[in-house]
Amino acid sequence: MRMTKREFLSLSMLGASALPAAAGTGDTAAAGRPLKVCVFADIHYHPGGWTNDTPEFLEKIMARAESAGCDMMIHLGDLVHNVNTPQTKDFIRRYNEFRVPGYHILGNHDQDGTPWKQTTDAYRMPDGHYSFDKGGFRFVVADPNYFSETPGAYIHHELGNYFRRGKGSTINWIPPEQLEWMRDTIFNSPHPCVVLSHQSFERPPNGAGVMNKEAVQAIFNEANRRWPGRVRLVMNGHLHMDYLRVLDNILYWDVNSANYQWFGKKHSAYPAEYIAAHAGAVHNIGWKEPLSAILTLWPGGRIKIEGSRSEYLFGVSPKDAGLPEFDSNGRYTRPVIQSADMTFNCA
Repeated sequence: MRMTKREFLSLSMLGASALPAAAGTGDTAAAGRPLKVCVFADIHYHPGGWTNDTPEFLEKIMARAESAGCDMMIHLGDLVHNVNTPQTKDFIRRYNEFRVPGYHILGNHDQDGTPWKQTTDAYRMPDGHYSFDKGGFRFVVADPNYFSETPGAYIHHELGNYFRRGKGSTINWIPPEQLEWMRDTIFNSPHPCVVLSHQSFERPPNGAGVMNKEAVQAIFNEANRRWPGRVRLVMNGHLHMDYLRVLDNILYWDVNSANYQWFGKKHSAYPAEYIAAHAGAVHNIGWKEPLSAILTLWPGGRIKIEGSRSEYLFGVSPKDAGLPEFDSNGRYTRPVIQSADMTFNCA
């Protein structure tokens, strides 16, 4: 899908009016307090498929958001696999209509069963990428869900098409028009920016990271050279890993899956009756309780993450199931989102 610069910029402006209204009374920056956000990723609600395939995990995450007094919620992609089934429609409705406003990001699986426009409509998104201002911050939502079979041509994920891409193709791209939109959105922001993406702008481009992440990082770094602290935090899901890295005075955050880690190799460590009811569980090492985080942002540069900790489902770790404990980048699979509290130099 090709768009002009004007069309892409207009989508950003549309996003501010098309998204949920702020919780509480007034803007958090005007009220003189930090912005508090409940963050989660990769819940993969897919009844009959993966582990923990009931709405209970989402209900617990939303209850945490409310009890913590969050101003908003963000899911970092792969909420569902098909927005049109009766179960997933109700699941999405619960999130969309909850008392704490919820925002969406497209993951690679969210449009597995539908055209991507149907998914963005169900998620109340103006497009796959958009921006919105909240509580003295600008949230820049990226959409790397594009693959390329020929240089310079980019195809958006929909109806599982990326599973059928040709030999030699590449995946996880930010197309040139979206790069231009991102640069304009960040450079013209009146606020510090938080960048949200399903795929990583920090990982190597090996299926987990974005292919042209260097071009994206160059935008962040140029913005921070001109206006120190303009880009503060970059968050992603997709990898089902817990990891924090400070790079060029920006915090890059891999947000762990709310639900499980996926492995290409099958295991038989779960009870047979459970596997019979959850066909994809043979590829999962799941968590007993959902993982989420409470993110608090201060205009002056402080970032606080209140993580969460669970246990392995049925007490089965990757090692117990004969699976690797570390991924190809040496990052550890565990049912944890770590906590952190740090302040960045924004002067």
